[in-house]
Amino acid sequence: MGFYQTGQFKTFSKIEAIELESRTGTKSLWNFNDEVFTKFNWTEEPKVDLWELYKLRARQIRSKYDYVVLWYSGGSDSHNMLCSWIEADCKIDEIAVTWNYEGSKDKQSFCNAEITNVVLPHVDSLRKQGYNFKFRLIDISQLSLDVITDMSFNIEYFANRHFSVNNIARSLLRERINDYQTMIDSGKRVGFVWGIEKPHVFYDGNKHYFQFRESFDGYISPYVQNKSNKGWYDELFYWSPDMPLIPIKGAHVIKNFVETCKDDQFYQTGRNFHGFNPELKKYLTLDAVKILLYPKWNRNIFCNGKASSVLFSDRDAWFIKSNLAESHNYEQMIYSVVKRVGSKWYTNRNFSYHESIKYYLE
Repeated sequence: MGFYQTGQFKTFSKIEAIELESRTGTKSLWNFNDEVFTKFNWTEEPKVDLWELYKLRARQIRSKYDYVVLWYSGGSDSHNMLCSWIEADCKIDEIAVTWNYEGSKDKQSFCNAEITNVVLPHVDSLRKQGYNFKFRLIDISQLSLDVITDMSFNIEYFANRHFSVNNIARSLLRERINDYQTMIDSGKRVGFVWGIEKPHVFYDGNKHYFQFRESFDGYISPYVQNKSNKGWYDELFYWSPDMPLIPIKGAHVIKNFVETCKDDQFYQTGRNFHGFNPELKKYLTLDAVKILLYPKWNRNIFCNGKASSVLFSDRDAWFIKSNLAESHNYEQMIYSVVKRVGSKWYTNRNFSYHESIKYYLE
């Protein structure tokens, strides 16, 4: 899942790496399986179809574990992951998702709307089609409060960018859900599969290149990485060193499109991470990226979009706007972390990214 390095010091914690950078003046770096991905020639597009690679990845994961939990948020990444799993004829053990209805009392809140409008209807549809699996709807409202009041750990090292309280709470689920712990204690290999992540394709004024970005600590935090020896296993569906052809192929699909398509409807002036057309001087829209990468995606599927901040997230509105002591404590913790990190790493209510080395596509 990657690690940070400042000089000779290595850590799973972004904050710890930045603190050392501030003290020593040595730049902090992020290594995401460099030793694997640098062995591939990224300028050569894999000949195999992207959809076939998704199915191969599903079968690869299924073969490794006794029990697999597919985390399905209803967004395009996890939706495509689930569709790939089904098309590959892989057994579904469990589909799981988190929400905060107990706290918000609102099924159409930013956190809950995709679950209400996409996940629950789709799960119901799959069952009507005859698929047999466990569905686990986990309310993390109380856990979000507990994680702030439990001062037995340094919470500022629980996350790297996604400090929203729902993300921190999600780090504890593997230990807090008895079913998972019982299976792990019995010796079963339990795999947690996450729909991470679309290709990040950039343009340097001359060539297109790909970079990994530390965008998944909301699911696999430094706390989870440090405790992985307890018997659980996490899998990134798209960004795995076990299947490097997926990010390579996906990056080329995007590069080919921006090099050949000049139709303005697929582009926007606002910057994003998923492709740039140098002739139009515009970026691919997120809708266009979803259509290119995910053959089963329907643009009419309800989508909330991304939260505006990874610190004070729209997903935690019920918590942030409350007058609870936990909310005030959380706010103070965030301000303390921001102060320690400094302006180099904190802009526009978000922490800046660490990025991998560049993989040029041409």
